[in-house]
Amino acid sequence: MKSLIASLGLVTLVAITAACSSAAAQPKPAGPVDPNGPTIVAKDMAFSPSTVEIAAGKNVTIHFDNQESAPHNVAIYKDASASEKISVGEIVTAAKADQVVPALTAGTYFFRCDVHTNMTGSLVVK
Repeated sequence: MKSLIASLGLVTLVAITAACSSAAAQPKPAGPVDPNGPTIVAKDMAFSPSTVEIAAGKNVTIHFDNQESAPHNVAIYKDASASEKISVGEIVTAAKADQVVPALTAGTYFFRCDVHTNMTGSLVVK
């Protein structure tokens, strides 16, 4: 019985490690990165601003400032279905983190906190 519990624990640990490493393994964008991107703040379980603009065709750094004791991140998706990832930032608690977003074509994209999926916003690429 003890070996079964130990085996299940090991399988769970391996699954969690694999899930975490695949989320962190995002390809680095080719070319220069604009370090002067917008700042998104998490406060009162909301993003501010909830609509952010960046330039089309340029890699850009988004600066994330989580001002809460709750863990948050900025995860950018093609649309509100959140089925196609574009850039998923690090989950941080009461901390700041930078996130490089690859060059995007003009349009409106969806972002959210993957921990609190009711925290959402729009990324407008012009």
